[in-house]
Amino acid sequence: MLATTNMISCIIVWTSLLPTLLAFQPLRNVHQTTRPRSSSTILFTSLTKTITEEVDFNDLTIMDVVLFRRRQDNENKLKLELGTLQEETRKVAPLSAWTTDSSYISDTNDMMEFVVDEEDMFPGLTSEDIIVLDVLEGSVIGYGSRQVGGGKGLGNPHGEESELLYYIDRRYVEGKFYLDIDEQSDEMNEMKIELVVNPSLEVIW
Repeated sequence: MLATTNMISCIIVWTSLLPTLLAFQPLRNVHQTTRPRSSSTILFTSLTKTITEEVDFNDLTIMDVVLFRRRQDNENKLKLELGTLQEETRKVAPLSAWTTDSSYISDTNDMMEFVVDEEDMFPGLTSEDIIVLDVLEGSVIGYGSRQVGGGKGLGNPHGEESELLYYIDRRYVEGKFYLDIDEQSDEMNEMKIELVVNPSLEVIW
């Protein structure tokens, strides 16, 4: 009888302590490592946009990211480019990428990284050189900065000089655009952005 009573007492104590013991058990699978997704696995759909009017060059503000085409590019009238209005010159400089890989991916954006190549900064492009077709909205762009040359070398030994980085959503970069601004033509040709990819612009930290 005594043995039975002791066994029942142990069961009661164990049962009363069970919630407390479980509370201190380590949680499993809370932090899961997610493999970076390549652009081919992203479920975002590319943008399709019809442009019905030009953007007045004088309405641009510093750091605006714009979609443009060159006036004198008769060989490739369907070529579009990305650029940004520079503070130093108040002219548009083309944007270049060093890779077509994603810089970062969120639930809403798949961002690619761009920078202004020093060789493209001067003399810059004016309204006489280009037609501005679109100013990108804040939902598809972002800004950052990096040290020039990674803060290394003779050009920036102390890391004091920096340059702007421009993040643009892949859906826009790989989008399809149709121009409907020529009143003399009913035909709208599909146009796409032609990227300038220069691997030498990458900074290795």
